[in-house]
Amino acid sequence: MAVQQRAARTKQVILRAAAAEFDDEGYERTSLSRIGSRAQVTTGAVVFHFTSKAALAEAVRQRSRTVTRKAVETTSSEASGPVHRLVAVTRTIIGLFETDEVVRAGERLSRELKPQENAHEECPWRREVARLSRAVASEGMLRPGTDATALAALVSYVVSGVELAMRRAPLPVDEPWLGEAGSLDGAAQLRLERIWDLLLPILG
Repeated sequence: MAVQQRAARTKQVILRAAAAEFDDEGYERTSLSRIGSRAQVTTGAVVFHFTSKAALAEAVRQRSRTVTRKAVETTSSEASGPVHRLVAVTRTIIGLFETDEVVRAGERLSRELKPQENAHEECPWRREVARLSRAVASEGMLRPGTDATALAALVSYVVSGVELAMRRAPLPVDEPWLGEAGSLDGAAQLRLERIWDLLLPILG
């Protein structure tokens, strides 16, 4: 039993190390040896638990989907009304991007390893955004000329754009929306709120 528990802990350490590497470097620049070094285990130990880099990437993506799905379902069940749910879900996702390297890594791997045409089919937060956008439309809360598909695409682009912006170099200190000069704490959430200030008027 002790051996099995130790093996399970080692596997989780490797998974976390892989997520950190994929998050920092992307799929192509990450190697099994770098993951092993980060996890403080041998490359052989990495391969023992995960047969290849591709297998590790899929494990990270699966963990990311699980964490994201649970967070989105909880948020969506707690908020009231489709518009409030939609906004709350985006806040939750950006919060995960800010705090969970596995979720960030999963998002980056999905972008790098698979075309995005049908991304909503396997991505929990995109699937929920699409569902809530349909709910907003069904309740007649969209202005004429705006449909659920367009709303879902726009919100998905916003979330993805904020995630990509988080990966850039620190923003200039004179960005007015940042509040106190030089403060980057919660910058992604602040960016999201400013965008919602622009988007909400198109909803009824």
